[in-house]
Amino acid sequence: MTDYSVISSRVRFARNISGLKFPSVITPEEVATVEQAARAAAKEVFDARFYRIRELDKAERAYLVEGHYISPILLNSPFASLILSQDGKFSVMLQEEDHVRSQCILPGLALKDCFENVKEYDVALRGKARLAYDKQLGFLTACPTNVGTGMRASVMMFLPALSIMGKIEELEEELKSARLTIRGALGEGSKGEGYRYQISNAVSLGVTEETIINRVESAAKRIKEIEAKLLDDYYERNRLPLEDSIMRSYALLRSAKLLTQQELESLIVNVKMGIILGLVSVDKVNLDELALLCKPSSLIRLTKCGNNPLELDATRAETVQKAIT
Repeated sequence: MTDYSVISSRVRFARNISGLKFPSVITPEEVATVEQAARAAAKEVFDARFYRIRELDKAERAYLVEGHYISPILLNSPFASLILSQDGKFSVMLQEEDHVRSQCILPGLALKDCFENVKEYDVALRGKARLAYDKQLGFLTACPTNVGTGMRASVMMFLPALSIMGKIEELEEELKSARLTIRGALGEGSKGEGYRYQISNAVSLGVTEETIINRVESAAKRIKEIEAKLLDDYYERNRLPLEDSIMRSYALLRSAKLLTQQELESLIVNVKMGIILGLVSVDKVNLDELALLCKPSSLIRLTKCGNNPLELDATRAETVQKAIT
């Protein structure tokens, strides 16, 4: 059964090639050097596809952002490119804030597996280029917070009870003492859209990769326990209205003829709470993956439907019904 409390894990490495300018001022010749090294390393590790972002149309770029294959920041880089594995679980952004940002995203609490995958690519990359590294500081990056390991380890969590009961700020303060941070679903500066939050390391300097992984993993497990208790308490105090909201949402997912993306995500939040509380069962599909597939660009790519709002909403409703019934 899907664990909706821990949605996914991600490990990302930020790397730069020694002697080259950072992406904000890089030259075309230096871009070619980065691409050659990054692509050669990828060929050793996974079956890769290569994309130059400026050569993609608007719909394709939107699809890559929706799927978290690239960051919105990458769209603003004139030399941006992407290396993507065939299964979509491993991606390498070139010329974002750093020359190379490799990441692996896997479902559930799987930080160690993510780390091993990214590490394999990193070892291959080191064989293709000399990376910017200082014996005292570690890997040198565009943003000072990434200096050191250059690693960001994060877990995406579904935390409705902590959110509803106003305890996110309290959790944020507690995480600070462990040198961790909590952000919204879309990263720094974003809010907890759909009660989704990223738990990640706040520092990269003066710690090992293993320490970072262990800290984030331990925090995720503890937060999951806290969330489960709070959700049970909230349910006991609001049993009838919460059950009504969950069952109405479940019924709409199974029968609505039109669903906007915002409506879908709101309904899925309620149904996920119902699944965690044991009130409903959806075994055929992961609802988080379904919500992602039903985003506009992804839905058009999947179903070949038109781009007008009414057709999108109708296709989204039909897609959801087929998935959960």
